Formats: sequence, C-alpha cells, structure tokens
Amino acid sequence: MRNLRLRQWLLLLLRTLIVICIVIAFARPTLSEGQPAVLSQRSNIEAVVVLDNSLSLNESRVTGTLLEEARQAITALEEVFREGDRVTVLQATIPQETLVKQEPFRSDLWTRVLQQIQPNYLKSDLSLAIRAGVEQLSRSIYPLRELYVISDFQRSALDLDLLEALPETEGENIRIFLLPLGGGEAENLSVDSVAVQNQLIEVNQPLRIRAVIHNHHPRKYLNSLTSLVLNGNRYAQQNISLAPGEARAVEFQVTMTEDGFIEGMVETESDALLEDNRRYFNFFVPRQLKILHLVPDRQFASYLPIILKPAIEKGIFEHQLDAAGSWSGYNFRDYDVIILESLNQFPETLLQRLQSFSEEGGGVLIFPGENISPPHYQSMLNKFGLGKLAGQFGRPGQAETFLTLQRANWEHPVFEGLLEKQDQKKLAPVEVYAGYRLRAAPGADVLINLSDGSPFLLQSGAKKGAVFFMASQLSPSWSELPYKGLVVPLIYRLVYYSGTRKIHDRLSLRTGAPYRQRFSRLAAPFEFIWKGRSDIEVRLSPRFQGVNLILEYDDTRLPGNYRVYHNRQLLNIVSVNPWAEESLPARISPAELQDVLPRAAWFDDLNNLAELVKQSRFGKELWKYFLIAALILLALEMMAARTGGKREAGPEAGPALES
Repeated sequence: MRNLRLRQWLLLLLRTLIVICIVIAFARPTLSEGQPAVLSQRSNIEAVVVLDNSLSLNESRVTGTLLEEARQAITALEEVFREGDRVTVLQATIPQETLVKQEPFRSDLWTRVLQQIQPNYLKSDLSLAIRAGVEQLSRSIYPLRELYVISDFQRSALDLDLLEALPETEGENIRIFLLPLGGGEAENLSVDSVAVQNQLIEVNQPLRIRAVIHNHHPRKYLNSLTSLVLNGNRYAQQNISLAPGEARAVEFQVTMTEDGFIEGMVETESDALLEDNRRYFNFFVPRQLKILHLVPDRQFASYLPIILKPAIEKGIFEHQLDAAGSWSGYNFRDYDVIILESLNQFPETLLQRLQSFSEEGGGVLIFPGENISPPHYQSMLNKFGLGKLAGQFGRPGQAETFLTLQRANWEHPVFEGLLEKQDQKKLAPVEVYAGYRLRAAPGADVLINLSDGSPFLLQSGAKKGAVFFMASQLSPSWSELPYKGLVVPLIYRLVYYSGTRKIHDRLSLRTGAPYRQRFSRLAAPFEFIWKGRSDIEVRLSPRFQGVNLILEYDDTRLPGNYRVYHNRQLLNIVSVNPWAEESLPARISPAELQDVLPRAAWFDDLNNLAELVKQSRFGKELWKYFLIAALILLALEMMAARTGGKREAGPEAGPALES
C-alpha cells in the first residue's frame, strides 16, 4: 500500500508537470538577453525598414544582383512581423521615397512592397534615411520599436557624423538591425566624367573630348574598348587597360561636320555594373552668327568687313553694316554680336540697350573713335565693368614712337589653337602708334598687354555675355595690326566667342536632381515639351518672372540626353548622368557602424534572418525546451504507469493457478 501511494503521487506529479510544460510551450516564453530566468511575451511592434535601393545594388554577382538579395531580405522579414504590427518602408535614395507608411502588417502589404522594389540609378543617402526612421520611431506610441537597414553599406552613402548626432535610441526603446548585402570584389569599370576640351566649337574643326575611366577592382587589371558616340554615330574607339584602382583620362579627337545641338555619349564594355558604363554630354555648334556692325556713317572705311570676309563667304557669319545713327531701328535680340567701331560718344539709351543685350548673353566688340568724348567713354567703361580711362598715348600716323603687343593671356579661349606650336606662346612684334591708356577694373580680364604693361585688349567681367574693348583703332595709322597675320584669326575668334556666349550653358544633372532653367524674353506661344530617350513627351508649364520664365521638371531618375522644345523648336539639351560615387566599392565595417550605433545588431546570415531577429528581439525562445520536457515526462509517466500495473496484478494471479 505504501508503494502504491508513492506511485500514485509520482504519476500525479508527472501528469501535472506534463500539463504545465505543454501550457508553457504554447505560451511561447522567451529568456530575455541580459535578464536570466525572466520570461517575456511579444507585444505589437512599430517597425521602419530602410531599403538602400540605389544604383550600386544593380551590381551583378554569381548568385544574381544585389537588388535580388535585397528582395530576399525583404521576403525574409515577412516572418518577423505579425498582425497588429505597423510597418513603414523607406527607400534610402536621393530623393527619399516612402514605399509604405505606418500600415498594418499583412501578407498583401509585403507583396506590394516587393513590386515597388525596382532597379534605379539614384544615389544613396543612408544616414539621412536612418535619421528619418529613428525620428519616426521616437514619436511612436507602440512599446516596441525596430529599425531595419538593408544596404550594401557603401562608405560614400554614410555620414558618420550625422549618425553620431542621432537621438539616443536606448531610452526610446528602439532596436536597430543592420542587414548587409553583397561582399567580395567585383570587376567594374566606370565612366566618371566627360568634358569637351574646346572652348570654341566650330564646324569642320578638330574637337577634343576627354573622358575619365576608373577601374574599381583592388587587385585586377581590367581591359575595355571605350567608344565615343555623337548623335547616335560611333565616331571613335580606343582600347584601354587600367591597373587596380587606377583612374585614367582617355582623349578622343574628331572633326565635327554637323552643327546645332549635338548629343554625345562615352561608353565602355559590359561588366559587373552596367549602369555606370555610360556617361552622357552635349554641346552646341553654331550654324551662323548674326553681326550688327555700327560705324559713324556709311562712307566710313572699315577694315573689319575685309577681315571677316572669309567667314562671311562660308556662311559662318551674317554681317549687317549700318550707320550708328540708325541703331534705334534695330532689335538687338535678332543679333548675336554687335560691333561698335570708331564712335566718339555713346547715348545713355544706347548703353542701356547694350547692357541689356549683354546680360542676355549677346556679344559686344568696341573699337574707339579718333576724337572720343571722355565722359561718354568712361560711362561706357563703368557700365560694362571694364576699367578707367587714363589718357592717350602717341599720335595716329606718327610711327617714330610706338608701343608693341607684348604679353597675351594664353589660357583664354580666343587663343585656343591660334598658334601652330602651342609650346611657342609668344606674340609676333606688332607696333601700336596711338591708343588710349586704360586701368583694368578688378573683375575685367586683360587678354593682351602693351610693352608698358597697360591693357590693349580687355574683356568685361560680365557673367553672361562678353564685352571686348580694344585700346586702339583698327586702322593702319593707329597700329600695324591690320597688316599682320594675327588680325584675321584674332578678330574672328573674338566675334565667334562673344557670339556663342548667347548659347545656353551645357546643362548636366545627376539622376534625381530636379531640372530648373531660366530663359529670357522667349516669344509666345509658350508651349514647352520635355522629351527623353524613349521619345515620350511631357508638357512643361512655365513660371513667369517679369520678362523671364522658368522651366522645371523633377522626374530625372533615368540617365540620358533629354531635349527641351519651345513651340516644337529645340531649345536646349539636358544631360542626366548617374552619381559617380555609386561606383566606389569601399564598404564601411561593422565595427565602425557599431561605434556610432552601439545598440545595432549586424546580421550576415539572411537565410536564418527571422530566427536571429526573434532571438535578438526577445532573447532565446523556450517553447521548444518545454515541449521536449513534456515529451520526456510523458515517456516517464507511461513507464511508471505500466510498471505499477504489472506489480498490482501479480498477487491475484497466484491463487488462481493453485486451484
């Protein structure tokens, strides 16, 4: 009887423990980190997922692109959440985009997020996105708050100073999980930049284009065929071999036979990251420059028409000569260059018209008169920021005393290619018998100096148009210049340079940066169209500011050459290119990140992501152990019950056999 009672108590204890273990296992208790033997239960969570979906995630690996890895990480996170949680997904690019904002978790939400994750060409700003996520979680009413960062953690995308300035996450009960993508070394060449070297671009003249190619592999030499494409035609190709980490310039020289707007591209062969293998650019080759040439009267003997005759005959210049008294009858906006020769005075209204013309990008060339009015000339010099009049030297027609042209500013575009041998940058002796002494203004550019150091040829410091002033008349009685070989290319380049300043700047944007451009005095009707690579047309609505209007467009996510039309006439070309920083392979280390984010957990294993997050979130789950304990106790209970049953049946069987 004593043994029977003990077995009954033992069975009761075992069965009670079995029930307790099963109940606890179904309750899914956890052992919190740093708090042994403390059981906790999961509450609803406010989560922000920061997804670094930038250009660098298009990099190809053996297992696929990094973007596919990012999708896998998003898929793995689906097991981390449950109904009752609230989720926000931020795309950490410039511009920043919110894919979903504080929506209740459900399976169709995750399907929608995966559909929105597409390749793009934008730059990553991971630090700004992390900051935005932390600030949102700090305002949450949920007791548990989590920030997930899915990225390849490029060093160029992170501002550690900004991360150090984040609000303290421990007091806000915010956990941060860092999920790295990729790793290893990719064979990648990028076209970092393209520049047109010529500052004066002319038809049938050599054109020099310089591109910088970068090998991003730290240990391998990489080879590629680099091509120059203009208006869809392949003009030149070069083979290039780059050492590990080397960036080298490649120069192309071609002869342009087309005029107008030119769309260009430099590209390399395919590699691990295709999106940085092309770089777009554009430039403009003028068809014809219109010149308005004003002289004292129609009988004035000017050498300029003779000097410009070759360019006029070729159709490069269209020349209109008239007396200065007729200036008010001309619309200056119809011309690219205005030449004022041998005028002794300037009416104030004429100066105002010239100033407005220059501010709109027009070119002005001024050659002084023989009997100038000093107050008028000083007013003109002040108006254009050229300098001060300081008297006169020499006398016209008296060659006994003279100064010579001595020094030139060879870096100025008008001297580009002027000499056959660029290593012999020296002016030929040119005697100047008479002229006006000038003191250049601080912002003015002195192109040629006389032997006494005073300026002979000045350019104003205007930001838009170009205004040139020569200190001597273009006459044999004033100097030898009309008889020298220098005069034709010099005057031609002065006219061409000042006339092409009216052309709008070569616009280049980075992907994601908004397009914004100001235009002056465009004629109605105001119909503007933005057209991209696929020839899809988007109508632009201008904003008016007085006589100016501003065009704006924000959707510049794809690289390429975009065309802007005004009333179906090509107005400008905008080149949009990826950010060169996205090609840089340098990654930030876990230790560096955890220095500025001390509570962040770094998870390399995306295959076991859900389990790792749960353990980091709540500690180690104990339900498995309680279930195993229940099974063991159940086995012991079965053994105890069976053994007890046999022993109780033994005494009753004996007497039955004896009878």
